[in-house]
Amino acid sequence: MVVRLGGYARISLDRDGEELGVERQRRDYRQVAGVRPGWEVARDYIDNDVSAFKRNVVRPEFEQLLVDLQSGVIDGVIAYDLDRLARQPRDLERLIDVFEERPELVFCTITNDIDLSTSDGRTMARVMVAFANKASADTGRRVARKHRELADSGKNGGGFPPFGWKADRVTVDPAQAELITKAHDALLSGTRLSTITAEWQEKGVRTSRNTEKPITRVAMKGILTNPRLAGFRAVKGEKHIGSDGKPVMGVWETVCTPEKLDAVVAVLDGVKTRYKANKLNNNHKYLLSGILRCAECGTRMMANMRASWKEGSKGSRFMYRCPASTDGGCGKVSRAGEPVDKFIVNLIHDAEARLKAPEKASIEWSGAVRLAEVEQEIGSLIEAMNGKKISAATAIAMLEPLEKERDELAYERNRHSVEQAQTAAAVVDLAEDFERLPIERQRAVVMKHIRAIVVRPAGRGARKFNPELLEVVWAA
Repeated sequence: MVVRLGGYARISLDRDGEELGVERQRRDYRQVAGVRPGWEVARDYIDNDVSAFKRNVVRPEFEQLLVDLQSGVIDGVIAYDLDRLARQPRDLERLIDVFEERPELVFCTITNDIDLSTSDGRTMARVMVAFANKASADTGRRVARKHRELADSGKNGGGFPPFGWKADRVTVDPAQAELITKAHDALLSGTRLSTITAEWQEKGVRTSRNTEKPITRVAMKGILTNPRLAGFRAVKGEKHIGSDGKPVMGVWETVCTPEKLDAVVAVLDGVKTRYKANKLNNNHKYLLSGILRCAECGTRMMANMRASWKEGSKGSRFMYRCPASTDGGCGKVSRAGEPVDKFIVNLIHDAEARLKAPEKASIEWSGAVRLAEVEQEIGSLIEAMNGKKISAATAIAMLEPLEKERDELAYERNRHSVEQAQTAAAVVDLAEDFERLPIERQRAVVMKHIRAIVVRPAGRGARKFNPELLEVVWAA
C-alpha cells in the first residue's frame, strides 16, 4: 500500500531568495521517505522566507497542508523538524486536531520520533513547541534591545539596504536618489501616487528585498516617506525619538531636506483637503471635467467620448456636457472638448510664465522660532523627568499643553511647506512639457490659475467655437 505524504519545509529568513535552506530540508526528508517501504512524497509544501513565530504572518503552504490532510488528499506529513511546522502552540493544536480526527495519518520528522496519533506523542510535541516558542520570544527580545540601542545612537540596523542607498547603507545611490527626487517633485505638483508607481513599474524599478515582482503602491509610499531620506533614524517607518524627546539623526547621506519630506508626507497623508492643489476629484480623464460649469444651472460639466467619432474623422473626439436632469443638471449646454482645452491652455500660458519670474521668492514660515522654542521646552522637561529633578506627574501636566501647541505648529509648518513646494514644483513650460504631463498634473496647473469656467449656450445650429461664450473665473 502506497502512503502519500506531504513534505513540509520552511525557513524564516532567506535574504538572497535562493531557497537553499528549504531545499536542504526537502532533500533530507525525501531521502528518509525513500527508504521507508511504501512511502512517497506526493507533494512538497514550501514556505520560504516565512516566520512560524510571528502571529500576524499567514503561511500559505502550511494552511494548504492542513486542508489536504483533512480532505484525504495526502496520508500524512513528513518534515525535517517539528519546529519547521509549528512554533506557536495554536498552530500545533490545529495540526493535532487533524490527527485526532484521522488517527490513521502518518507523522514523521527527521530529527525526532514523535507520533501525533498517540496521547504521549501529542504531549511531547506540545512541550517541544512550547520550548521553541520561548526560544523565539527570547531571541526577539534580544534583537529588539539591540535594534533599540542602534536606533538611539543613530546607527543603521540590519536587513536589506533601503531604497536610495548603496549596500553600505550610508552612501546614496545616485540613480535611485534621482528617482525619489523626481517622484517627490511630481507628487508636490499634483501627480497621483498610482501614476508614479505605474511609471516605475514600466521602468522595471525593483526594491532590494523583492527583485522579481513589480514595485507596489504600498512600497512606493514607504520609499517616498522614509524618514531616513532627510537624515532621521527610523523605526518601523516612523522617526525614532531619543531620550531627550527629539528625533534621532542618522549617520548616512541624505536624499532630501526635512522640509521637503514633510511636504511630501503631508500630501500623501492629506494634511487637509482644502490645502491640496487639486480641490476637486482628481480621477478625471479630461482636462476640464468638473472645472467647466453650465451657465444655465451652475452644475459642473463632465466629458465623454462622442459615439460617432472614429480615428481620422473630423471634429472633436469628445464633448463637455451639462448632466441631464436625472443626474442633477439641466442637460441644455454642451461644447466640443478639444477647442475648449486648447483655448484654456493658451490662456494660462502667460500666467504660468509669470510664476517663473525670479522675484517670486518663497515665503518663510512665521512660526519657525516658536516651534523651536516649544520643542526645546519639551526636551528640557523630559530630561528633567528622566533625571528625577521633577516628578512624572508634574512633567506630564506641563508637557500636555506644550505637545498640543507643538502639534498645531507642526501642522501649520507642513501646510506652509506643501503650499510653497507645490507652487514651485507646479511651474512648467507649457509650450514644451504640458502635453507630456499626466492628466492630474495638467489639471493641477489649470486649477492653480482658474477656479471655474462658466459655459454659456451656443444657440441652435452654432458650429464654430466662440471663446466669448466662456467666462473664466480666475483664482485669487
